[in-house]
Amino acid sequence: MKAKHYSINVHWDKRYPKAGTGLCPVQLAVSISGLQFKVSLRLYSTKADYEKAMSGKGGSEEVKELRKHITEYTTKAEHILERLPNPTRETFQRLFKSETDLFASQKTDISFLFEEYISHVRSEDRIKTAQNLEWSLKSFKRYKTRICFEDINEAWLNGYKQFMLKNGTSATTVQIYLRNLRTIFNVAIKQGYISEKHYPFRSYTIGTSAKSKSVLYAADLKKLWEYDGTTLRERRAKDYFFFLYLCNGMNFKDCCYLKFKNIKGDTLSFVREKTKNTNTVADKQITVYLHDEIKNIIIKWGNKPGNPDDYIFPILNGYKTAADKERRRMKVQREINDKLKVIGVKLGIEEKVILAVSRHSFATHLMVSGTPIEIIKSSLGHASSKTTEHYIKSIPTDKAREISSTLLNF
Repeated sequence: MKAKHYSINVHWDKRYPKAGTGLCPVQLAVSISGLQFKVSLRLYSTKADYEKAMSGKGGSEEVKELRKHITEYTTKAEHILERLPNPTRETFQRLFKSETDLFASQKTDISFLFEEYISHVRSEDRIKTAQNLEWSLKSFKRYKTRICFEDINEAWLNGYKQFMLKNGTSATTVQIYLRNLRTIFNVAIKQGYISEKHYPFRSYTIGTSAKSKSVLYAADLKKLWEYDGTTLRERRAKDYFFFLYLCNGMNFKDCCYLKFKNIKGDTLSFVREKTKNTNTVADKQITVYLHDEIKNIIIKWGNKPGNPDDYIFPILNGYKTAADKERRRMKVQREINDKLKVIGVKLGIEEKVILAVSRHSFATHLMVSGTPIEIIKSSLGHASSKTTEHYIKSIPTDKAREISSTLLNF
């Protein structure tokens, strides 16, 4: 058994009596490596009943009930502090106040920390991230009903991957779920719930999807640009596609959240919704030059300029909560993508035309034009060049032919 660096004492706090009664709160006085703090137990008693309960000898039914609760609370506190490898005030209080028993056995259940982290990202209005975490946890529970950190090793991870692939889940989705599991491991270790020795991702490689991103090269972009939509919805869908393309391959979610205050003169600056709450690029702004066509699209489909905090486009007008905004954004995105697919078929474009293709097409166009990878990376708002490389498709045949023809021009 590890050496104890903590102590627990029960305390009757006479400083905070209930008004008009002789009842005062019963608390736990906890000390962890010299740090002392008190934890409320939501128990109240008279001094006489408290002393009888602590003596362990007889007493009224009220005294026996008080003694029982005190024993349960101190036992729970002992259990938590004994099991946590690096207990802190925060981790202790979180577990002590929770109804979930992270240590229901001699191992540490992952569900509690998944649910804690889901609540955390929801509080930051990261609705899509919370949904992905929820789907990840459900998938792990389909594989094993009860999952503990200590049981997850390379063999477990490989078994889970094969189980998911066999049941029809794509490799990309499995990778997303495993990255979420890795995040929870990092949180658990950082917050002192488990020891670093249980970390299974040192030697295990999650991998990345080998699937190439769809992209429109110059010829297909020209077809789409010159297409005159037959309906208002088709014209709107095409204009949103080129708005994203001209705005550094902007993600449609970022487009939805743009406000007039993001416009400064001839530039549009924004921080990606996807990364605004991360430590890596949270404060990194992407700046776009306002091409005349960008301005025309804003005039055609945007709100009228007014309050700087008004959205540029009317997509989220009137929606208050983050969840409602996310549902609205996804609905509009599906509608636009449906129209773009129809247009793509009409034009004989082999690739499926959707909004996301504008981002990949922008990156590939810069690459074909000879733009250095670091500039493309900065334009897209990526933290890593590896992510940028994944967005860039191979050089088109006509460009490869052009390069090949010059190889012997010494």
